Amino acid sequence: MRKNGMQQAITALSLIAIGIAGRIFLRDFLPNTPHIYITLNGITQPVFMMDMFFVVAAISLFSGILLKGYYSFIVPLSIMLITDIYYGNTYIFLFTWSGFVFIVLIGYLTKKGLSFNTKSIIKIAGAGVGSILLYDAWTNFGCWLGWYPHTLNGLTTCFVLALPFMLWHLVSTTCLITALSIPFLYVKEKMPELHATIKPMETYVATSVSLSLAFLSIIAIFV
Repeated sequence: MRKNGMQQAITALSLIAIGIAGRIFLRDFLPNTPHIYITLNGITQPVFMMDMFFVVAAISLFSGILLKGYYSFIVPLSIMLITDIYYGNTYIFLFTWSGFVFIVLIGYLTKKGLSFNTKSIIKIAGAGVGSILLYDAWTNFGCWLGWYPHTLNGLTTCFVLALPFMLWHLVSTTCLITALSIPFLYVKEKMPELHATIKPMETYVATSVSLSLAFLSIIAIFV
């Protein structure tokens, strides 16, 4: 039991280190935004707006799959806390942080029955797409609450302006998660100690943390 706990802690620290380094140092290697534009709702903007979301998103999903509930949430929250000190953030940071916690929760709920096969790769990729859509819907909702008129037109404008980010998130993160799932599942298959059993209390804690952060995110907007 102690050995498994140490393994979980080492894995969590490794993922945190990779996430911090990736979000800070890989930013300069992003390609230039392609000169392709779309017009929706009278707004013209690039197809893609590139950021380092895919690094933290992929790590969040895999930490949810790989780690126990008590460790998995520490990973994205630590990455965001440390890198936000470096980059800075806006007052809706709780929405971005809780958005990554939602991704962890989806990974956590996906881990059961995974093995080194095509079905599991597709399952992880599908979880990745679902988590991206949830993250973007949630953070855009936060932007709408904080920065836009609380009307249907304000909500529509908010989501239209966010489309280039969402498209980039879908393409970059889905490709990365799918590519990483192959070696990840192989290693997981060869190392039985990484097969963490899902306990009812851990599921309760995982869900409670996610919902609590979501609630705090909304409250913080109006305080």
